[in-house]
Amino acid sequence: MNTLSRRTVIRGSLGLAAAGTLARPFVSNAATTTASVWWSQGYIPEEDAAFRAMVTEYQKQSGNTIDYTLIPFAPLLQKIISALTSGDVPDVISHEIQSAIVIPPNAWKDKLVDLSDIVEPLKSQLHPTAYLGSRYYNNVTKAYGVYQGPYKTATLPFHVWNSLVEKAGLKLADAPKTWDAFWDYFKPVQAKLRGQGMRGVYSLGLQATTAGPADGNNLFEYFLAAYGGLDIVTPDGRPHLDDPVVKEAVIKTIT
Repeated sequence: MNTLSRRTVIRGSLGLAAAGTLARPFVSNAATTTASVWWSQGYIPEEDAAFRAMVTEYQKQSGNTIDYTLIPFAPLLQKIISALTSGDVPDVISHEIQSAIVIPPNAWKDKLVDLSDIVEPLKSQLHPTAYLGSRYYNNVTKAYGVYQGPYKTATLPFHVWNSLVEKAGLKLADAPKTWDAFWDYFKPVQAKLRGQGMRGVYSLGLQATTAGPADGNNLFEYFLAAYGGLDIVTPDGRPHLDDPVVKEAVIKTIT
């Protein structure tokens, strides 16, 4: 199969993400070419529809073909790991947690394409965290490189079931704005709802586990940030495990 390079496709994708437009997709050459893509299936139909629309628009403007497969979240992660192990990989892979599980060990082993020549020119258009989160150390080349295209990000929200809060006689608008007081405010909800006959209701549902696969890790970061411990590793890559502020934040978070 005549394929676009990973670099070509990702350059086009990053250009779209950074510029917010599909006006001028990158075209490697005049010949029509095909790139294979594995993409994480959306949680709602609109996500997949938007992806298909993007592919259609890209193909129309570039003359290239995207041979894509939409794969559910968990099976895709398994497929990625299997593919990297066997060496039978597509041109482009997109997965929400690839930066946490897939990229670091494979960048270390020099199994991924370095995208520095694509991402570096866009650095001024990227959030510093997105840029730094794309750089990993390659133990073969003994240098840092860019091993993912930072085209999207996400927030880590709290979900509050407002109708149940109100049923317990409280108002979300009255919740305190400081960390510990915020959580304490919702604790009485459990007793009040159970007193109304709603058995099996809990006031807080915090995922304190590393199964999920990342919910517990995200929760740890919530609390670490709230207690002032985000400098546990600074942007220069240095750990600060002996910093009294960091140590206290970690202790409070675990507690």
